[in-house]
Amino acid sequence: MSKPLAVLCVNGESDLAETGSFIEMHKAGVDITVMTWPGTIQYDALQQAGVPTIPYVLTGKLSPKCIRFIRAELKRKPYDVLHMLDKRATMNGLFASIGMKLKLVAYQGIGGNVTYFDPLAWLYLLNPRLDRIICVCEAIRQGLLGLGMPGIRLRRDVPVTIHKGHNPDWYAGPTEDLKQFGIPDKAFVVACTARGVPRKGIPVLLDAIDRLPAGLNIHFLLAGTKMDNPQHKKLVAANSYAKNIHLFGFLKRMPWILPNCDVAVLPSLRREGLPRGIIEAMIGGTVPIVTDSGGSPELVEHGKSGFVVPPGESQPITDRILELYNDRDLHQRLSEGAQERIRKDFTVEETARQTMALYREMLAS
Repeated sequence: MSKPLAVLCVNGESDLAETGSFIEMHKAGVDITVMTWPGTIQYDALQQAGVPTIPYVLTGKLSPKCIRFIRAELKRKPYDVLHMLDKRATMNGLFASIGMKLKLVAYQGIGGNVTYFDPLAWLYLLNPRLDRIICVCEAIRQGLLGLGMPGIRLRRDVPVTIHKGHNPDWYAGPTEDLKQFGIPDKAFVVACTARGVPRKGIPVLLDAIDRLPAGLNIHFLLAGTKMDNPQHKKLVAANSYAKNIHLFGFLKRMPWILPNCDVAVLPSLRREGLPRGIIEAMIGGTVPIVTDSGGSPELVEHGKSGFVVPPGESQPITDRILELYNDRDLHQRLSEGAQERIRKDFTVEETARQTMALYREMLAS
């Protein structure tokens, strides 16, 4: 009987999808060790599942201390694969593994922030020592393949697409009452959960809200890191639906808030990955409206599990909100389609299966 695959995964604070994938691979017999932040819910979940864990916080992108720590672990045990899941892990891990015979895997979850003209990129995703880069969506893979010029490009087999899978059971339990956010009973609720940075297109959504006919019983819950920034507050104050727009920063219980919302909008302008907030919304039956940006159209099937609209345009968002507000049968059909889409096509078991197949393919080549 051949020995199990020995994999060291190095990460910052693991998210639910990453943690779930690590646990599934451990169940499948992979000899997986995870180096990640201690004192977090996900770290505790890994330990409870019996996954060997190394508590460590990477303190910099190129830290001699971190490089020595990772290298000591690579020397301690004959690993087959070093899987690095964020920028700090990748840059430190590439240096830590110099001279060692193992396969190197990185991860890319956002598009458009890599260029051959950036010297640091050669120490990161454009490093020729990388065997594979797991891209969270096909749009990111295609973006990486399009970089550079003849003679200076990634090998075509380096970027691969593996969607992050989820498990609806992770979000079981009581949902949150929306009245705590100032939203009355029986209101039609449109949510947006995103970081309040320019590329997320929040001003476009606010303009779409302003275009709605007056007097509709619609409330809007906008939440996320930097969502309640001064620019957004100013735009909300000038909006015809200002009294119905509820603006918050990061809300930890958002996955249990979204099931009580009717629609989730992500108006991204560019560089979108595979949006976790939309996945969480779809799991709860909230109908998504996303833009044709990055991995969003890979997640949402237009007219089956939600709607896809052009980026940067307000009126299509207005039209789709009105369509769902006025046609509750359509809303119900798309709500069911959204839940089915995640349950069938974005499972954590499939993510783990594809990742293990990638490991074996690299080692066989």
